[in-house]
Amino acid sequence: MHKVFIMEALECLKRIEKESIQTIYIDPPYNTKSSNFEYEDAHADYEKWIKEHLILAKAVLKQSGCIFISIDDNKMAEVKIIANEIFGTRNFLGTFITKQATRSNAKHINITHEYVLSYAKNKAFAPGFKILRTLLPIYAKPLKDLMRTIKNVFKQKGQAQAQLVLKKQIKELSQKEHFNFLKNYNLVDEKGEIYFAKDLSTPSNPRSVAIQEINLFLEPLKSRGWSSDEKLKELYYQNRLIFKNNRPYEKYYLKESQDNCLSVLDFYNRQGTKDLEKLGLKGLFKTPKPVELIKYLLLCSTPKDSIILDFFAGSGTTAQAVIEVNKDYYLNWSFYLCQKEEKIKNNPQATSILKNKGYKNTISNIMLLRLEKIIKSHEYEILKTKSILF
Repeated sequence: MHKVFIMEALECLKRIEKESIQTIYIDPPYNTKSSNFEYEDAHADYEKWIKEHLILAKAVLKQSGCIFISIDDNKMAEVKIIANEIFGTRNFLGTFITKQATRSNAKHINITHEYVLSYAKNKAFAPGFKILRTLLPIYAKPLKDLMRTIKNVFKQKGQAQAQLVLKKQIKELSQKEHFNFLKNYNLVDEKGEIYFAKDLSTPSNPRSVAIQEINLFLEPLKSRGWSSDEKLKELYYQNRLIFKNNRPYEKYYLKESQDNCLSVLDFYNRQGTKDLEKLGLKGLFKTPKPVELIKYLLLCSTPKDSIILDFFAGSGTTAQAVIEVNKDYYLNWSFYLCQKEEKIKNNPQATSILKNKGYKNTISNIMLLRLEKIIKSHEYEILKTKSILF
């Protein structure tokens, strides 16, 4: 169930059930004291203020939960010290570096990056950070192009020709940095999908296999065992059991290939601006985070049927990320958003857009208008029935 809280973040956190949240993403004020933002970016005692929020955030996280904190150089050191104190240095998972622009206006160093700090509530129970290679910026286009090419050749000229083209393409791509893994994905199946064949022997005692149900009979190997009968039957019924030289292998599809999450990310802030433009909301918010960045962090870390919390929701990027991932990957994530009813500053265009749409001049209404647009553009009728506004 999606929930939207229009209130101060601390009050919101106090209302959420303890140990109910799997993943938290926040993009808090950076305390730059700049007058350029729509919201209040300065706090008299920033360290105390952020500490109060992180203490409550830890309380609502599940034991397996993780938190991601966007921050820049202005307060990165202070926030990391506070987060280390609250979550423990043993639960620090790492720092993502996000590229923000090609140039900055800095006098000395051309700063073009920000950070996302990541912590587990309890590292021992936190999920491993894995993600589909097709979602990693360095792999996405080359792999999708490769799969599209092979599928087209398969449809037009058949499996044998597709296999020859794949061999040639892999030879070229695998010479690039980070693409050596492709050498394993050297086969095309009867549907034109690229895969590699994983051996089904195991480091165990040799044994024979006799599964009449699927007509599978295997002689024992000399020094290794076979995967369990249950595993072999499961692969058979999933159409993932194949044979080479009368020996069984498991199909591993390229489209399902995973890798550890990379720490340096090419998600530029201007992408967040374009996300709003695509919804017909150009100029509604000056510094929205890119939807793809939030998707990336969530897909790295968040199992099915999880609740994701953003208690500095801003323009509602996290909600859009959750909705789109649910649609594309058939997950069942829920989002909890919290944004206080704060009057908009320094953005007359946002004020005008909200007025024309019948909304009052507040940051929280920027979020609500974006949610309305997402519902209409993606036809998410379910959101209307599942959302609860507090």
